Amino acid sequence: MLGKLIKHEFNATARIFLPLYLIMLLLSLINRVMFSIDNLSKPLKTIRNFSIAMYVLSILAAIVVTFVIMILRFYRNLLSDEGYLMFTLPVKPSQHIISKLIVSMIWNIGTLAVVALSLLAMLGTRDNLESLKEILDGLLYGLRLGFGDKYGLVIAEYAILLLVGTVMQILMIYASIAIGHLFTEHRVIGSFAAYIGINTIVQMISTIIMLIWTNIELSMLNYSPYYSELNEWESSISILEAVPSKVFPFSIIFTIILSVVYYIVTNYIFKKKLNLN
Repeated sequence: MLGKLIKHEFNATARIFLPLYLIMLLLSLINRVMFSIDNLSKPLKTIRNFSIAMYVLSILAAIVVTFVIMILRFYRNLLSDEGYLMFTLPVKPSQHIISKLIVSMIWNIGTLAVVALSLLAMLGTRDNLESLKEILDGLLYGLRLGFGDKYGLVIAEYAILLLVGTVMQILMIYASIAIGHLFTEHRVIGSFAAYIGINTIVQMISTIIMLIWTNIELSMLNYSPYYSELNEWESSISILEAVPSKVFPFSIIFTIILSVVYYIVTNYIFKKKLNLN
């Protein structure tokens, strides 16, 4: 049944995203053609400028729509009048949450991929690609300089952190909407208040943990028998080396824990406290 929910959610949202993606790609190709023409006439320059402006707007629209649709589909489909029908299906509340989460992740990744593809289609000339390669080589050189042989691990951990961070943000929004729905009135305002409250608490906890961790690391470094022999550069390197072995793994685990908490809160409200009146 989860597969059917995902298919239904995907079909319901694809009719919005696919035309938007197509428009973005078409505009990028039009701009590519315009960029390749030398000595454009005044009317063609006007068309080119308009096309560039529309392309930028299409990217902004895709980002905004991805965020807005994620919220509206969750709220309208589960917590408005449609919720009466959805919760009469032989489906667990957890499956509703997971299906929404999976489809939201698909469109988040899809939007990022289409934006990258459209930029490549529009600007992917040989000179631009060579410049991009030089920039990437410079970034990799900086990573190797800072993290040594662990630079590949840093890239992998950062990618994982971005992925789980996106999941966490979506689930935090779901939990905020669910908490806001516990109010008998002004549920939208309650959802906003819940989101701000949750975000504030999490930021405070994160800051406290990072301060404690930093103090512990500095204390260990101060008591190291080799500390007096380290110069400022070597001390900075020793701190950087903690990123792949401690900072990123902790951040990933902490983010996963938050995601699980948000999921449990949302699922509990749907199972025990759901009120669609």
